[in-house]
This record gives sequence, C-alpha cells and structure tokens, in this order.
Amino acid sequence: MPPRFRYPDLDGLLPEQKHIEQQKRWCARQMQDPEKAERIRARGRENKREQHLRTKLRQQSLEIGAPPPRFHRQMPSPASSDVSPSHSMDDRVTPTRYMLDTAVMADSISSPTNYKPTLKLDLASDILSIQVPLQSQTVTWSDGCRTVLPCVMVKGINVCEDNDIAVVHFLSLFPKSKFDSANVNHIERGNLTRGQVQDAVSEALCRNKPVVIRGFSSHDPPTLDTDYLETNFGISCRMRVIVHNVANRVNDFSRPHMEATIQQFINGINDPSKIQCISDMPLSQMGLPQEFQLLDHGLVYGWNQTTVDCPVCSGKVHPDNFTVKSWALLHQAGFITYPHHDADGAVTFVQVQTGIKFWIVFTTKEKLSRTALLKAQMLFADWQKHHREIESTWHGEVITLLPGDLVFQPAGQVHAVYTPVSSFTTGGNFYGYEYLHLTKISRCIDAHKAEFLTNQFHENALETFQRMTVALPRLP
Repeated sequence: MPPRFRYPDLDGLLPEQKHIEQQKRWCARQMQDPEKAERIRARGRENKREQHLRTKLRQQSLEIGAPPPRFHRQMPSPASSDVSPSHSMDDRVTPTRYMLDTAVMADSISSPTNYKPTLKLDLASDILSIQVPLQSQTVTWSDGCRTVLPCVMVKGINVCEDNDIAVVHFLSLFPKSKFDSANVNHIERGNLTRGQVQDAVSEALCRNKPVVIRGFSSHDPPTLDTDYLETNFGISCRMRVIVHNVANRVNDFSRPHMEATIQQFINGINDPSKIQCISDMPLSQMGLPQEFQLLDHGLVYGWNQTTVDCPVCSGKVHPDNFTVKSWALLHQAGFITYPHHDADGAVTFVQVQTGIKFWIVFTTKEKLSRTALLKAQMLFADWQKHHREIESTWHGEVITLLPGDLVFQPAGQVHAVYTPVSSFTTGGNFYGYEYLHLTKISRCIDAHKAEFLTNQFHENALETFQRMTVALPRLP
C-alpha cells in the first residue's frame, strides 16, 4: 500500500492528536470518491451484521452453559507490547499507519475459522533409517511434537552432537506460537477479501510483527522429485546450485558449500548419511502470491514507474534486483538454520510447499535502543556461552508451518528454522515504504556486524532504494 499523505500543518500536534487528524482527513478523501464511499459503507454494514451474529451466538452459548466464543482484536492498545524493539529518540519506530479498511475488518480477521491444520505428533518414526540414520536421537518440542535431532555419522560418531543438536534442544524449549499471540499475527483466510488480507499483513509488518496465514493454499501432498519441481516450478533437474553440507559446516562454519545439480540433490534427499540443503535457488518467475503483489513497492513504484524519467543509460542493472524477489529452498531432514536476520533490510515471505518447518521467531522482552539491539543480537553469535542472557533478553515462539501455510516477517526479524522432514519451500524478499524505518535499523546493524548476524549480502538494495526515492512525487 502507498504511504500516507504528509500534513505539515499538523507538525505541532501531539502524536495521538496528529494520528487522529490524519485518520479523519484520509477518511474524508476516500468518501469524496462515490465508488470508494459506497464500498466503505457496504463494508460497514456487513461488519455490523457479523457483529450482531457474533453477539447472538455468544448469548446462545451463555444460555446453554458453554464457554463463549473467543474473538481477539488485532488492534493493540497504545500500552500493549509490540514485537518491535524501541530505539533512541531519533530512531524510534514510527507509529502504526492505521487504515480504514483494517479497522473495519479487524474483528473478522481475528475470528477463528474452520481451518484445522493436521500435524502428526510423531515426525520421527517414519523417517528413521530412511531419511536419517537409525542412531538418530529424538526431541519433544513444547507442543508435544517429536522430531529427530541432526545426525551425521562419521566413523561411528555423530558430528552434530556439539553444535546442531544443542541448538535444536535449545530451540525446542520455546513455546508454540498461539492464535492470540501478542508478538505474532495469526490470520486465517476464511472469507476475507484480497484487500482485507493485504491491509492486515501490511499493518502487522509496519508494527514489526510476523504474520502467519494458515491454509493460504491447499493441495494434495506431492512426491518431492524432479518431475514435481520441473512441472510446477520450472526447475530443471540439470540446474547447477550451491549446496550447504552439514559435515562441511562442522569442519569449517564459514565454508559449508559445494556444487551440485538438482538431480544430484534429489537423488540423495533420502540418504541418511548426510544432511544438505539448497538455500538460495532463484525462482524469479514466481514472486509474491497475487493477493500481495502490490506490497512490493520496490517493483510497483521503484522500477515500474521510473524507467522513463531515469533510464538505465549504462545498460547495467544488477540481477539481484529481480532474482531476490522469489527463490526456493530444498532441505533434507534434520537441517538446522541458526538464529540470524535476513540481509539488506528486506521483508521476507515464505510458503511451505511440501514437508514441515519449525520457524522460531525472537523478539526482545523490553524496548531497546539501536545500540542495545545490536548487542542483544550479538548474543546469538555465541549462543552456548550466552544462552542464559538470550533467555532473559529475548522471547521466542515456535511457528509450525505446514504445506500451504504462508509467513511474512518484517525487516530485521531474528529467526531460526528447523526442518524435521525433507521439505521444499518457496519465498522471496521485497521492500515497502511503510517498513523503511525497520529497513534502516536492520541495515545499520548489518553495517557493523553483518558477518555474525545475517545470511547473505546482495548488491541490489541501493539501486532499488534510489528508484523508490525517485518515485516518491508520483505516489497517490
């Protein structure tokens, strides 16, 4: 969504008064358009009917002695604790951009629907001696789910014992992220319109909160093979890729890489003697799901609307401007991705196509300045030494992602990922005007400690930011 209008004449007001006045003016502009005005009125009438129905259901539940249905509003009060860490006075996260559409449909977004993800609590028995060694140990997560622990046997010794297993044990202690979480927005698609879902995601990201959309797409579980990848995603079995090998990572954490083809990786995906992954497979033709394509302001405004004013005279544009928009991940069972934040200050989205992911997100328990936030993130660089401080500084939640689930995470979101079974996941990165305050903080941290805290640096970001700046005068 485009950024809000600026009103210089309101600069002297208090933040709360300024926000209220901006909201009034925005609503007044919308009502000047007859089509938008009628749509707003229709939405208001619809929500009144839904509210009346919920009140009726609540009364009926109370009459028969059953507990009333729970409806949680997503709009937090000013005193509520946000995911976003605070910063010094000159770098404080900007107030939320409240939008009329989001306010109108807040109740219906938060209301549980009939979506009930099915997750086997035992994810270990079916893959022992098939995808992982028979000697693999197991761990039970806080939600009762049992998974294998990383295991690569070398001369009768599990080389994952000292690091990977310890990390997974540590992560398994964090609680499951629930529907009413204060730190993560859970949305169930239900009957929400495209605009409602898009606004809800944008609102949460602006507040520095990850968003989980359960059952965004549904399909029968496919067989993860080269035919599936080529038929559905155009990934050739002969495509050359960079593979991350756990045994190599144990020997040298900075050099886990090796080259292979997709065919070679798939041939060994059930090989229990190794754990590997492909973490950056270009998938530029995919991009954001259609409902969310307008959230990518780097493309919508930055690149699409500036090439006439600012032609690329040099003929050189870095391919990362477009290849990072969509990529794919292929993981063998037992791969752990250590806590980090994604590079370049970009928003990340991920959708599980096959398999399961345990996505662990971390938020600070208190509001921190930028300097304190950098120090807090550095605790993860040597988590075994600082695990007590991590527990006292950070709050962690485990988001279990099943096929069809979609997650968005804001710029700078610290997260870890465990893959308990072989999986294929698609995702990508994008920038939005409304999230640039978080992009700034993330890139500042990268400038100081990127080698310890992030995954991969891309050279495209400044080109996209320049284009987004050029596009500012034409924003609605």
